[in-house]
Amino acid sequence: MLRVLFSKRKNIFYIHCLRYSNAEQYGIAVQLRVLAFAVFLFAAQIVSAQTPDSSAPLRDSVTAVKDTSTFFSDSLFAKKDTTKSSGGIDSVVTYSSSDSIVFTFSDKQMKLYGKGKVQYRDLALTAEQIEVNWNSNNLEASGVLDSSKAMTTDSLKQRYRGTPVMKEGSEEYKGWKIGYNFKTQKGRVTLGETESEKSYYYGEQIKKVDRNMMFISNGMFTTCELGHPHFYFFTPEMRMTMKDKIVARPIYLYISDVPIFALPFGVFPSQGGRRSGIIAPAYGDDGRRGRYLSHLGYYEAINDYMDFSIAGDWYTSGAYRVYPNFRYAKRYDFTGSISGEYARDISGEPKDFDRVNNEYYRANLIHHQTFNPTTRLDVDFTFASNNSFQATNSYKEYLQQEIYSNATLSKSWEGTNRSMTVNISRRQDLRLGNVDATLPAASFSQGQVYPFRFGKTKSSSSYQWYEMIGLSYSAQGMRKENKTRQNDTTAFTFYKREGINHSPSINLTLPKLGYFSVTPSLNYSEKWYDKSSAITGFDSLRNPVVEDKNGFEAVRYFSTGVNVSTKLYGILNSPIPGIVGFRHTVTPSISYFYQPDFSEKEWGYYTYYTDRSGRTVKFNRFQKEIFGGAPAGKSQAINMSVGNLFEMKTAAKDTIQKEQKYQLLNLGASAGYNFAADSMRLSDLSVNFRTDVAQILGLSGNANYSFYEFNQTANTRVNKFLFNEGKGIARMTSFSVSASITLSGERRTAETQQQKDDSIRVADNQLNRQTGYRGIYQEDVPDFSVPWNLSVNFNFNQNQENPKNKFRNASVNGNLGFSLTENWRFTMSGNYDLIRKQFAAPSINIFRDLHCWEMSFQWTPIGALAGYRFEIKVKAPQLQDIKVTKTENNRF
Repeated sequence: MLRVLFSKRKNIFYIHCLRYSNAEQYGIAVQLRVLAFAVFLFAAQIVSAQTPDSSAPLRDSVTAVKDTSTFFSDSLFAKKDTTKSSGGIDSVVTYSSSDSIVFTFSDKQMKLYGKGKVQYRDLALTAEQIEVNWNSNNLEASGVLDSSKAMTTDSLKQRYRGTPVMKEGSEEYKGWKIGYNFKTQKGRVTLGETESEKSYYYGEQIKKVDRNMMFISNGMFTTCELGHPHFYFFTPEMRMTMKDKIVARPIYLYISDVPIFALPFGVFPSQGGRRSGIIAPAYGDDGRRGRYLSHLGYYEAINDYMDFSIAGDWYTSGAYRVYPNFRYAKRYDFTGSISGEYARDISGEPKDFDRVNNEYYRANLIHHQTFNPTTRLDVDFTFASNNSFQATNSYKEYLQQEIYSNATLSKSWEGTNRSMTVNISRRQDLRLGNVDATLPAASFSQGQVYPFRFGKTKSSSSYQWYEMIGLSYSAQGMRKENKTRQNDTTAFTFYKREGINHSPSINLTLPKLGYFSVTPSLNYSEKWYDKSSAITGFDSLRNPVVEDKNGFEAVRYFSTGVNVSTKLYGILNSPIPGIVGFRHTVTPSISYFYQPDFSEKEWGYYTYYTDRSGRTVKFNRFQKEIFGGAPAGKSQAINMSVGNLFEMKTAAKDTIQKEQKYQLLNLGASAGYNFAADSMRLSDLSVNFRTDVAQILGLSGNANYSFYEFNQTANTRVNKFLFNEGKGIARMTSFSVSASITLSGERRTAETQQQKDDSIRVADNQLNRQTGYRGIYQEDVPDFSVPWNLSVNFNFNQNQENPKNKFRNASVNGNLGFSLTENWRFTMSGNYDLIRKQFAAPSINIFRDLHCWEMSFQWTPIGALAGYRFEIKVKAPQLQDIKVTKTENNRF
């Protein structure tokens, strides 16, 4: 219901809003609202008649509305000036309150009591009390004293309820009192607070001079969203430019309300994203190189598609590192970067025996481009000094001690199984200085096609035999350049070779002969070279002197064969509840393979000479070429293999779910017999197995068995079966097994805003790992949402070609991560050599989530990268340089 009062003496119009509890009262309220509006218009006419010069003011008053329908919008009343009034308000102002609205016509003021709301353009204001002066277009909002909290808190703002909240676009302002001008869009917030881009600002007085600029007196700035933040910057004077920067003077950093340090002025970004400017340094302390400033430099956001940065690390020992980085990207088209690094590592005192004074450099070019869905270019080139691996903090790079560069252009043709690649690669051994370069390599592949089908599409059983003939072709051209150090000297040998290899093949898939599939094949290979090797003489020890012979050479050889295979199935119904049954699939196959001996003289690929012992020796004229020569030795072999697949099917839990299949074990074996061999015609028996249980436990292995005896005197196998010598059927010559287990707890759901922000940081970090993209100084982010995780890998291999000499390698690699609480996380990793009984690359990491801060401690107790790193820093990316770092290791 509405209560309408009008004071003729004071020209004041009261509207009291009373609650209604049912539909009938609501209908009456609507009728009374219409009646109140009529009374209101009538009262306005009386006032106009009794006021000599009232016509002009009323055009700016709340009753001077040409379109009365605007009074009945979603709120109680609305004001609209369709003629753009002199007050400058040219948009609808909507307002409402839960208790009462008081209009004063003489001075054109309006007061809202009880949950007042005002809406103007994209500005929305709510407060317990709101006053509007239509003459000056000023608005004042405040709360009311809460007697229940007046004696329980020292905060003036918390003593009041219904304190104003103003939203303008995406910005929100809270305060004890708020003032705003509709025309100038300037405002003032007393004891105010606001948030922008996950940054929070507090001030005794916040003065908004325009839409994008504010001045704050006695203000605080923080990225901690708590009402009492863990840290903040305090300043008597602050100017904030929205989506640009914050300038304050002087500035004091408080942590837990304790002042830490002061600066005469400070400049902070007020938004995320890319902006040109100085890259603020981080301070740290290194045990061997002294105190330092890291990544001090400059960043230039050239445009939306490229940027450039140059930064450096500077140590009190005189050591330094400079690293420029130019990046570019266009979504869906290309990305890339050109980066480099130059460093001088100086550590230790001048008279120390282990003093270091070295120079390193490294340059890197990365480019990825998609021209169209079938054409792509990937480039990753790295050039570095031979000692650059000594400056790495990566165990992988330190152990490899080599760099690899590669550029690949790939092209495929839609609707065909045809593809082509062009590649350039370079591998550099940083320790020896050896270089292997491929400049370039090109390959073309045509998958199997059926030339005699002439575009016909039928079922496989409807084709004629000649329509089942399939052709495939592949070709590869390559040019290689190598530089190899001669033993331990400083001299190098150089090698340059080039060639082309053609490999066509023919396959015929015959109709099944009962339950058997028969597939004959013919393989042909042709290699083109521009030179070969020739024996031009012998030295004093009767060793041949070999020289290159220029001229076109072609090497051609072929092989043929046929394969027969089938499948056998065995099914066992399960008496175990929840398991439907088990299936065993056996896949036996037998193949025949024939290849002539291309080392015979009539083929011309080998020459013969007699060594000093009088023995005739074959010499391969193409042994130094890229793709080698023709194979030596006649082969007429039968190869047999059998595969076993054990599977299990589980029942569906309900009608919605489907039955699930699980592979329990893959077990296979193979062996062969070469009729054309002059001795030891039976090949080794090879056995392999693999299983994966619910993606938790993985187990695989293989073993090789020989059927022939090993002669200790000759230190080789001899043509004597073990069975004939009474030593069993076969002996194991090699064995390997690997096992892995991966377990983890259920991922927790992010509840607080800080946990949600941390989840985003973890996801971004994982994505950057996959794509290879890293920011200027991006670091890995711990995942606190996983309570624990464990992975263990075991590897064992043994080689015993000589039964009396066994070579074994066995190691265990483990990674463990767990959270003692929601804020403490421990991760440990390492490798233990079970043969040498030594630890390798152990690492312990401790992380502490400090809400808006985080602490990390990394410790490598032993090894080439032994040392530690301790750091406490702010999480927010715009304040990531507020940190304390302490390191102690031998790496630079």
